[in-house]
Amino acid sequence: MKTFILFAAGICICAGSAVGDVQTFENDYDGFVEAAGPLSVIDFETLPNGEPSVAGVEITEDFNYDMQGAHFAAPTPYPVIAGNSPFGLLAFNSSEDTWIIAELTTPAFAVGGFYGGTTLLCAYDESGEELGCVFYSDPGELNFVGIVSDVPIHSAIFDRDSNLAAIEDFRFSPVPEPGTLALLASSAVLGFVDDDEIAGPALNREAYCAAGSNDDLWRRARPPG
Repeated sequence: MKTFILFAAGICICAGSAVGDVQTFENDYDGFVEAAGPLSVIDFETLPNGEPSVAGVEITEDFNYDMQGAHFAAPTPYPVIAGNSPFGLLAFNSSEDTWIIAELTTPAFAVGGFYGGTTLLCAYDESGEELGCVFYSDPGELNFVGIVSDVPIHSAIFDRDSNLAAIEDFRFSPVPEPGTLALLASSAVLGFVDDDEIAGPALNREAYCAAGSNDDLWRRARPPG
């Protein structure tokens, strides 16, 4: 079988399926950046409308960070802006456990965030299947957890297994838009290779593709719509 491959600016796109590779980072932000590449950051220093943040403002269905790349929620009630420069995002429930949900408005290859104390980060694909989780705890310190996945991430949760969850920021590496990919393709190297000539067990967008028999991965890498 022949597999179509496009190499452009460190991005590898296959017209075949691939086994996903997931890397997790426990308080290793430098390693996360190296694996994730260019990042977008929502630091909660401004509200979704661009105004300076104020503690206690609810982040609701209609007042959210969709335009910045992610939609935040909690089981109940809404998460709120917390702190005072630096600000953060807080979910609190007086009677039961809660967590922060981040739904990517464009799928991402990497997600992560800084936080105080303890948290568990889990990432999910388009179907809601768990791609991986990472946990780190160091009371009193500002810590970081991150996940990098070759299968696009569509959502993530930050969970302390308590009635409170909080993050200082949200960092992610969006999957390039189809238009960006088309632009890259104009200066890319295109080719066909035999599947058994492709080295490596998993798709690594910075180095190679391990292709299968259909284009499911490419379809899932495209934003919905």
